[in-house]
Amino acid sequence: MRGTKDVDMHLEAVADELYRLPPGEFTAARNEAAKKARSHGDRQLAQQIRSLRRPTTPAWLANQLVHHHPAEMEALLDLGRELREVMAELGAEELRELTQQRYRLVSALVDQARSIASRQVGARVTDEVAQALRTTLEATLSDPGSAEAVASGHLAEALSVSGFGSMSAPEASPERTTKRSSREGTISDLDERRRRNARRRAEHDLEAAEKDERAARAAQAAAERELREATQRREETVAAVDLLQSQLAETMGALDERRTAEQAAHDQLQAAQRASEAATESRGTAHRRLQELAEPG
Repeated sequence: MRGTKDVDMHLEAVADELYRLPPGEFTAARNEAAKKARSHGDRQLAQQIRSLRRPTTPAWLANQLVHHHPAEMEALLDLGRELREVMAELGAEELRELTQQRYRLVSALVDQARSIASRQVGARVTDEVAQALRTTLEATLSDPGSAEAVASGHLAEALSVSGFGSMSAPEASPERTTKRSSREGTISDLDERRRRNARRRAEHDLEAAEKDERAARAAQAAAERELREATQRREETVAAVDLLQSQLAETMGALDERRTAEQAAHDQLQAAQRASEAATESRGTAHRRLQELAEPG
């Protein structure tokens, strides 16, 4: 019997696979996984797998963002943690600015989710589903539990916004105005963290691009080497063909000469045969004449 830790680790792996699937494939795959666990004698794991719920479309999109766009989702979760830390110190102007930044980030993620839906299942994300996804992503900014649920990539239902996520920007009070200098330091820290995150992502992208460039250069060098070798083989073949053609021309010339000599010998043989036949005929005629002369009159 597996220990609880082994069961959890197995369940995590199964859940990762299931929640990556399109919603239409989830139930059959889940039941098959539970059946497999039961056939291996692990009834507890089978029951846990069976309890996994098919994700709604907004939840599935959120899971795909976690799997396919981890850097952007991490930026969203970082922003949520930072906002929760400094929220009490923000004035109306700073809050409006951060609200706009939040809106742009969430909008970009919703656009990426639309692309995922089109690419993986060939479906168009409706405005209703997009709004549910937006609400789910915004929930991560105000609620740590929501952030943890989304980060798992195993979300089954869309989330709702609570706390400052659903609030409009408050008016700045005189007391907050007097604290502006201290708040500006906090906002600067927040901006610096975002810049560091962006810089890390840029460094990662640069490293990946350099790796791709090295691979492309290696492939180019291999292709150039293959081209040089193929060109050399072609030139060697052309040279061999030229040599063979030259040898063939010489052989054909010699053959023509031999044919001419053969024809001359043949003609000479025929002339000799005709001369021999004429001589034979003359000899016969002379012999007959001699016999006639030798007979008595």
